[in-house]
Amino acid sequence: MTVLARSALCCALALAVLSVSGAAAAARTSAQPSPSPQALLLPAELTNVCEADSQALQLAMTQHWRPSLNALDQWTQLVRSFACDLSGSRDLGWHRVPLRAYESAIRYPLTWVETEMRNGRPRRVVRTYYSAAQLPSKIDFWVGGRIDEIRYDKRLRRIEARFPAAGTRGAASNGAASSVAMTQCASTTLQFRQQNGLWLLSGVEPNLAPHC
Repeated sequence: MTVLARSALCCALALAVLSVSGAAAAARTSAQPSPSPQALLLPAELTNVCEADSQALQLAMTQHWRPSLNALDQWTQLVRSFACDLSGSRDLGWHRVPLRAYESAIRYPLTWVETEMRNGRPRRVVRTYYSAAQLPSKIDFWVGGRIDEIRYDKRLRRIEARFPAAGTRGAASNGAASSVAMTQCASTTLQFRQQNGLWLLSGVEPNLAPHC
């Protein structure tokens, strides 16, 4: 075998080994499940976002997720505005909030998830709105000043905050609407994604099914 032929054979063997190694690595990567969203259950002193120390809340999130998320201070202020600002900073109630009031804080497409009962069974219905012009005039949701859980989905780069109905985390009941929500253990999950470096509301999921 000539030197040239031996060199060509070695190159071919090397390429074959690299090809097999690459295929094996790709197979291992595809076999690995996608990372599930990480949940953060806040300590009692931080669950009330209307009164909690915002820096302590941001520190808790920063320590829980590595690497830490950008613009957590802006996200915290956005959540405070949804949860508390309409009725005052000390508001702990459960309020119906018109989504159009926060049009400038919405990231499109916006997903709206509803649960409908069909033939006695709950059915999840997802609606998608691509602009403010598509939003119904009466779209609204219930949201209060306490957070049950914060979840971060690294794959989707999305933060979710779940707000329980008044009464489920010690808030006082105020009126028939709150009593109904408390009985049903209702909650609303708000989803946030970034756009141009800012966190904006990207999804709403009112949940009337008991979970507590």
